[in-house]
Amino acid sequence: MSNKKTLVILPGWGGNQQTWNEFISIADEKFDVVCIDLPCFGSEPCPDRIWGVEDYANFAKNKIKQVPDVKEIILLGHSFGGQVASYLVAHEPKLVDKLVLSGAAVFRPHKALRRWLFMGLAKFSKLILRIPILEKYNIPVRKVIYKFINSPDYSCTSGIKRDIFKKIIRQDLTYLLFKIKTPTMVVWGTKDKFVPLRHGKKIKQLIPKCKLEIIKGGRHGLHLQMPEKLLEIIYAFSN
Repeated sequence: MSNKKTLVILPGWGGNQQTWNEFISIADEKFDVVCIDLPCFGSEPCPDRIWGVEDYANFAKNKIKQVPDVKEIILLGHSFGGQVASYLVAHEPKLVDKLVLSGAAVFRPHKALRRWLFMGLAKFSKLILRIPILEKYNIPVRKVIYKFINSPDYSCTSGIKRDIFKKIIRQDLTYLLFKIKTPTMVVWGTKDKFVPLRHGKKIKQLIPKCKLEIIKGGRHGLHLQMPEKLLEIIYAFSN
């Protein structure tokens, strides 16, 4: 049995073991690291039906239970992985010992008008770009539309993966956060443009045993931009 504690990572939407390689390579000195590829990403194929956050949480739970020789588990959830981690820990309080949330996408406001505009623009662009003379502008125009509606992940999805994406962005977890009794550390960058810092501050208020570390100049992918700083915060919290 290793004397190290175990750090389990749930990547964000589009993330996987490969995108976390740099962070894992330095974290290995402090922890036994397990990075779980969630279905639709990395080595895991998409499910054969439309999953929600609860399904991803159940998948992660089963993976965590398979981790051998565990001394203590710290669960790190980034972005969508933070949404999954929050749901999981709220329902399975004894599964992990500590929780770390980085840029966690747990708040999903019901912005019906924005979603209507989003879907309308997407459908309009699909129709208008079928015109032969405009076909060559398909990809650039779509990127502009997705950037305008602040949903770059949507452009990288199709089929059931897109249906899953549309479902999970409607699953707001505000109602669950007060149920999290696990000691929690929230880590956020001041320049996170995908999930703003105010969300991190709100999580801090709603989870009972929660601390907040704000990284000046940090963006959404702290594990890519400032891996040493993120590891330093997690390691200090784990002890």
